[in-house]
Amino acid sequence: MRLAIDTSGVDQALVVLDERGLIAADDWIRDRADPPVLARLDAVVKRAGARPEDLEAVLAARGPGSFTGLRIGLALAAGLAYARHLPLYLADSLPILARRATGDPATVALRSAGRGEVYAWREGEAARRLPTDELAGWLPGNARIMTEPAGGLASWVPGLAHLEISPAARRPLSAALADYANWTFDSQKPLRYDEVQALYVQPAAAEERRRKSP
Repeated sequence: MRLAIDTSGVDQALVVLDERGLIAADDWIRDRADPPVLARLDAVVKRAGARPEDLEAVLAARGPGSFTGLRIGLALAAGLAYARHLPLYLADSLPILARRATGDPATVALRSAGRGEVYAWREGEAARRLPTDELAGWLPGNARIMTEPAGGLASWVPGLAHLEISPAARRPLSAALADYANWTFDSQKPLRYDEVQALYVQPAAAEERRRKSP
């Protein structure tokens, strides 16, 4: 059995998988009153009819996203893998978010980065951080856009709000995580434990200051 964790955003999930697919899952919205992630992990593994020692590999979403959420997910995954000598995998968070679309994945995923900026990913490119007032020029005209939070595009680029995938056409994060984790486990190589790093995308404003500095 294999475990995947995504605590990088507001919506968070844990999934337990085997070679046939999803066995057990837990979806929740980040909140300070939440049970500890370790308690959720124990519960979802038990629902899968397994024990932590039955795990064969671990994956965690590496961002971009919440600094605290990333630290929790990566520390949990790395601790489990190191303690039990398991293969450890990382996955970018925005392609996972794109797979929340029903049917084909979204071609663009956007996550609020605060302070008038978003983490932005489009198919075939690395994630970046953009001011929301640059989104209209960056977004492809035929994009299918998944956002976090839902309805974000109406605030960021009202004229393109029709391109956002509606809440009714979104799957739980656990379903998207399970799909992407299975692909990663089957096609990618595990990391060394000392290679675990969150993906922190520099603020666009900081990049602009660097470009203008003498």
